Amino acid sequence: MKIKKELLILLFLIMIGVGTVHAQAYTSVPLYRMYNSNSGEHFYTENLYEATSLHSVGWNYEGIESYEPVTGGAPVYRLYNPNAGVHFYTTNAYEKQSLVNRGWRYELIAFVSGGNIPIYRAYNAHNSQHNYTTSAGEQNNLTRLGWSNEGIAFYANAYGNPNDNTISRQPVWHSNFLYQNDPRWANVSVGDSTLGPEGCGPTSIAMILNGYGANYNPVQIARTANQIGNYNNPNIPGDGIDGQTVVKTLNYYGMQTTQITTKEQLINELRSNKPVIYGMEWLYTYPRISHFVILSGYNNGYTTVHDPLNRITGSNSVERLWSHPSQLSDDWNAGRPAWSVLPK
Repeated sequence: MKIKKELLILLFLIMIGVGTVHAQAYTSVPLYRMYNSNSGEHFYTENLYEATSLHSVGWNYEGIESYEPVTGGAPVYRLYNPNAGVHFYTTNAYEKQSLVNRGWRYELIAFVSGGNIPIYRAYNAHNSQHNYTTSAGEQNNLTRLGWSNEGIAFYANAYGNPNDNTISRQPVWHSNFLYQNDPRWANVSVGDSTLGPEGCGPTSIAMILNGYGANYNPVQIARTANQIGNYNNPNIPGDGIDGQTVVKTLNYYGMQTTQITTKEQLINELRSNKPVIYGMEWLYTYPRISHFVILSGYNNGYTTVHDPLNRITGSNSVERLWSHPSQLSDDWNAGRPAWSVLPK
């Protein structure tokens, strides 16, 4: 067998540790922090694939919490309570076994605790959630909000980076459906009308907010829109909501809106998984009646409509939707009535 002289030299250098090609020795690894806005759980993992998979199903990425040693520290056990749907982390083998005996499921060693930087633990008795953080400020804020300060749980080699962009930082919007003619609020009066016939705007805004982890009903949104805007204002002709009040109400609840002016921009926003609030002709055919809906997602020319009256809920053509915007001038008083929405 013939081997070139250069290759023999390279192999020799690698064997004695001098070569330029060598296995990099990592002493610390990032601990990724995820957040589920529905359950309120924070989740911690060194496994980037696991973190990315959670993000793909709706968890928000909150950056790198810390850098943990690869070896040499105390193993941190991760357990899961299938009844409460929460995870717990501990270095205490006795505590781990006690929880297993009580029905918790042991999953794996999540990371290794070691170093000089403390990771604090706080407990929320209302939802049985624990929070782990290297930030003393975050720990103190949670304590002031009523969480129990459980002291130092683990240690880290180095602080992480809450602004890390390894995984997308865009908050995830969760699909949900509310209806203005729901008997719980259809006959509630706000301003000079009730939500049953005039509640599409507040109901759409509630779906936007709840998709980002809030818990509002259309009545709450309608009252706010009436107080800060012109929703069902008896001094203004016509009932319902106008474009300026839509934007003002979303801003009031901590949302930022992006005006959509072209069909191509609409498609791009939908592809980016941003919900869009859209003022359109009622049922595509009544230009003198407008109706606000939510659009989400994009697949081969179609998007999902979240219709507060449940008449066109489901997959609809983006081309057709864009061709039938509201024809009412007050819906256009903040520009074309189409806005993608993200938290500020």
